[in-house]
Order: sequence, then C-alpha cells, then structure tokens
Amino acid sequence: MDEARIWLGKDLSSWTASMLSGVTRAYLVFALEEAGVFEALRRADGEGRTVDELAAECGLNRRLLDGALTFLALADEVLAKNDGRFTLGEQAEWLAEDMTRGISLLYVGGYSCLLSNLLPALREEKRYGEDFVRPGDMIARGSYVATRANYSWIVSELASLGVEVVADLGCGAAHILIDVCRRRPGLRGVGIDISPEALVEARHSVEEAGLADRIRLIQGDVTRPGDYAADLDDVQAFNANFVLHEFLRDGEDSVVELLRRMKYLFPGRYLVVSEFDAPSDEQYEAYPIPDRIFMLFYQHIIHPMSWQGLPISTARWRDIYDRAGVEIIKIKQDHPRRLHVHLGRF
Repeated sequence: MDEARIWLGKDLSSWTASMLSGVTRAYLVFALEEAGVFEALRRADGEGRTVDELAAECGLNRRLLDGALTFLALADEVLAKNDGRFTLGEQAEWLAEDMTRGISLLYVGGYSCLLSNLLPALREEKRYGEDFVRPGDMIARGSYVATRANYSWIVSELASLGVEVVADLGCGAAHILIDVCRRRPGLRGVGIDISPEALVEARHSVEEAGLADRIRLIQGDVTRPGDYAADLDDVQAFNANFVLHEFLRDGEDSVVELLRRMKYLFPGRYLVVSEFDAPSDEQYEAYPIPDRIFMLFYQHIIHPMSWQGLPISTARWRDIYDRAGVEIIKIKQDHPRRLHVHLGRF
C-alpha cells in the first residue's frame, strides 16, 4: 500500500488535510464552473479579473465569491491571484477536460446528496427517492460528458452498417442525439424518455441546436417497447447509454426479458449498449489508488446508495445477451475507466 500512502499523505496531518482539500475544491470547481466564473476568466485571457469585476459580470455575491476564489487560488494550480486579480493558473486546462467536467457534474452536482444524507440514511431515518433525490439534469449532462469519448466510434460503426436512423433509449435532454447527429450529417435520431420534464428540455436543446428536422422525441417507458414500437418503423439501431443496468434492480431476468421483447418487435435491428465493466475486489487492488477511486465511487457509492441496479461485469452482460438471443458483433473496451461499448443485433 505504499502508493496509497504516497498519494494520501505520509502522516495523519497530511491525510486529513487531503480530505478537507479534496471535498472543498470539488465543490468550488463545480460551483464556479456552473456560475460562469471560469468562462469569464477564459474570455479575460491573461488580463484576469478582480473579484468585483467577476461578481458583476456573473451576477454573484462578492463576499462569497472572494472566499471561493482565494481558497482555490492558494490551494490549487488551476487558479492564480496576483495584485488582487484572478487568472487561470498553470493547470487551468484541467478544468475543461471531460474527466473533470463529468466528475464535477455527476459526483458533485448529481450525487453529493447521497453523502450529505448518508448518516440519516444509514440510520434509516431518510430514504433515497422519498426524502432526497438526485437532480436529473446534472446526471444527464454528466453522463454525456463522461462517455462522449466513445461517441465517434459509435457513429463510425453505425455508418459502416448503413444506419441512417438511431433511437436513443432514455434520451434525457437529448445531448447524445445532438452530438451524434452533429458528428454525422444526414443521421437522424429518435429520443425516447419516460419523463415529460426531460422531453421539454430535450425539445429546447434540439431546437437550439438547429436539429428539429432530424431529431424527433417520443414519451415512452423503455421497459415497455410495445407501447412505442409503432412509432419506430424507420429506426435501424437503438442506443442504450448506461440505461440497461438500471433495470438490474429487478434482477438479470428482467433485462433478459426486455431484450427478448425488443428482439421480437425489432428483429434484425442493431443495438449499441454502453455500460461499466464492474471490477472484482481483486481487480480493484491491481489499479493505482487514483485510478480506482473514480470507479469505486461509481460502483459502490452511486448505485447502492441511490437504490439503482448495480453495475455488472462485461462477462455477465455477455451471458444476458446470449440468454436474450442478442448477437454481439463487437465490443469496444479501451476506455481508461472500463466504459465498454457493446455492438449487437437483435
């Protein structure tokens, strides 16, 4: 465990300081990005901005902003402070990385409620879904950012198969459909989601992107494909981005049955499934501590604490596909966070 001690700190003082620093910086980075502060500093180039200028430009409380900026400037290299002016620091490019944005949106914006409510949840004084719940917009945005490194591969594979219309199951705010349609002119999309609120946001996003003529949206329960099958005669492929594992809360048989129904209703259509290849405890121990933290949070914090279906290994997914009669054509498994893409056919 030498690597763990080096990363976490060699003594109790540095270890506890890392706890305070990590949680504080995570919340600061999330809030300042969402408030538009980092974007204002990007526009400022090397000139920087004073706290008064940033507060006025972004419509923020000056006192709170000053404390947040000063802490981050003195505790991290992504921000700097000189003569009362704040500028982006030596490692500012980290702020724009997909890893940073995805983790910030998902783990802080989306799932921080799990940890802030953990004590009463452990004592069974509160329950997720009744007393507190994740904000869906943050989850949708974070999932899109965290997985879009695989989208060019998906678009390329669909193009090679001659797919011209793809349906996104659980489309949320339609970020994925907008992305893939921008990557491949001529591709058309259909978004399916059970939430009327999500579809309102999706329509706004699609219109804003100028893609209303290429993306249509349908309200429907993904687990009841018979209800929306009549609207998908032109669809040649389905995309399920971190959707199917949600239904594992009802057991693997429920996912097998869903895929069987889709195979009956959409024979010969293609299926693209993006899921996390869940490691065993022994596999986790082979990863350096920094690398394993992201995956541990996803597998052992997010899912059990929000009562979702738990992630499973790609080997178990293959068994589910076999039982459902889904032919797997190819698997993309080179993502550093074990985000695998399964390309199959009903």
